[in-house]
Amino acid sequence: LREILMVASANIKTPMMSIPVLNTKKALKKVKKLKKQLTRVCLSEVLHKVKVKDSFQVQSRLEKFRIYQVKFYFLDYKLYRQEKCLTPDDLLHYMETRFFQLLLEGIKKKSVKLGSFKVVNTRKATQKDLDQGSGESDGKQMQDDRDLEVEDEAPIVDAEAEEGDADATETKRREKQEEEIDYDSEEEEASDDGEEPEEKDEDFPGSEQNEFTDQNVLENPCNFEKSNKGKKRSKRTTTEEMDTKRVNAVLNLHSAIDDYKYDTADSLWCEVNLKLPIMKVHFDLSSLVMSIAQSAVVYETRGITRCLLNETTNRRGEKESVLNTEGINLTEMFQYGDTLDLNRLYSNDIHAFASTYGIEAALRVIEKEIKDVFSVYGIQVDPRHLSLVADYMCFDGSYKPFNRIGMQSNSSPLQQMSFETSYKFLKHATMLGSHDELKSPSACLVVGKVVRGGTGLFDLKQPLK
Repeated sequence: LREILMVASANIKTPMMSIPVLNTKKALKKVKKLKKQLTRVCLSEVLHKVKVKDSFQVQSRLEKFRIYQVKFYFLDYKLYRQEKCLTPDDLLHYMETRFFQLLLEGIKKKSVKLGSFKVVNTRKATQKDLDQGSGESDGKQMQDDRDLEVEDEAPIVDAEAEEGDADATETKRREKQEEEIDYDSEEEEASDDGEEPEEKDEDFPGSEQNEFTDQNVLENPCNFEKSNKGKKRSKRTTTEEMDTKRVNAVLNLHSAIDDYKYDTADSLWCEVNLKLPIMKVHFDLSSLVMSIAQSAVVYETRGITRCLLNETTNRRGEKESVLNTEGINLTEMFQYGDTLDLNRLYSNDIHAFASTYGIEAALRVIEKEIKDVFSVYGIQVDPRHLSLVADYMCFDGSYKPFNRIGMQSNSSPLQQMSFETSYKFLKHATMLGSHDELKSPSACLVVGKVVRGGTGLFDLKQPLK
C-alpha cells in the first residue's frame, strides 16, 4: 500500500502480468510453447557439475603460471526440453561467446580485491616514537632505540584516558591507511611488471575491449508456432577444419585461454584451460564459477523472469487458463493476439499501464490494487472512497504519489503547508507571492471558514413569520 500511495514507484518490487488464454484448441496448444518461450534460463539451471583442476607451470625463473582446467558438464537435453527454450548447441554457443569472458572478468575483480588486502602489523605509537619523528639528535635516537627494544619485550600499556580522545583520530587514520594500501598495491603490481612480464593486471586488460553481448542467444525467442522437429540447426560437421575455427574463436577471446575442447557428439560438456600468472593470494575458483553461473542468463525475454500457466474460474463460472508472468513486457504480449485475450490483460505496474493504455486505465488499476490490499485483511472499503483517492492522484494526467513531492503541483499554499514541510512551502509561497482562493477543505480549516462540503454546501433559510 505504501508503494502505491506514498511512493508511486516506477520500479515496483513484484511486477506481474495476468492474461487469459483464448478458449480454442489451437490457443491452448500454443500457450504451452509460449510459456516455455517466456521463461528465463540461467546457466546454473542447466549445469550438472563443474570440475576444476589446477597445476603449476614454470617456464623460467620469472615466468611462473597456474593452469586451471575447468570442465563443465551440462544436464541431458531430455531433462529440460519440456520447460526451457534452449538446446545444447545454444548452450555451448553461449559458453563460447559470453560466459568465458564473464569468468575472466570475475577472476580479475577477485584478484584485484584480494590483492588490495595485506597483513599489516601495527601498534599504537608511543611518545618516544613521536619524538623520533620530530628530528632529534642522533644520540637521543640511539637511546630511544635501546628503550624501544626494552619496551618491545614488555607488553605495551596505554593510558585509558588517551584512548577515548584518540578513537576518532585512529579511525580516520585507518581509513586513510586502507586507501593508501589500495593505491600502493596497484603501484607495486605495476612495478613488479618489470620483473614478471606476465603479471595479472597486464594479462587482463584485453577482456574489457573484447566484451560484447550476444543478443542472438539472449533475446532471440524460439518460434513457438513451428514445431521443434521442423527447426534444426545446420548439420554439424566433424571435420577438423570446423573444429579448428570454433576453437580458435574461443582462444582469440582472451590471451589467458590456453586451450578449449567440447563435446562434438551431444554437446553435453566443454573444457577450457586458463593460464594465469601466479597470484600472491590464492582463491577457490570453483566457488567463483558457480556464483557467476547463478547470475549468467543464457536466454530471456526482456523484462520477464518466469511464466506460469494456471486454471481459474471466470465470472460466468467457467474454467479458463490464465498466463501469469513475473515481470512486465506489454509490447511482447501484443504479438500473441491469436493465443491470448489481450482485451483482458492486467498488470500491477501502474506507470506501464498509464503509458500504454492511458491515465484512465491506470486509475482503475490503482482502485483494484488498493482494494486487493485491504481484502487480504478482510477489510471492505467503499468504492467511492477508492475512486476519490485514485482521481486525486491522477487528476492532472499523470500518476503522482501522496507525499510532499506530489503536493507541489497543488494550487493552494495553505493545503500544502498543512500536509508536510510547512516552512518550506510557506517560504516558497511568500517568495512567489502565491494566492489562495480558500476553496480546499484544508485551507478553509486553517482560517476557520466553513468547508464547502456536506452541510456547508447550502444555506438554510427559515421564515420569520
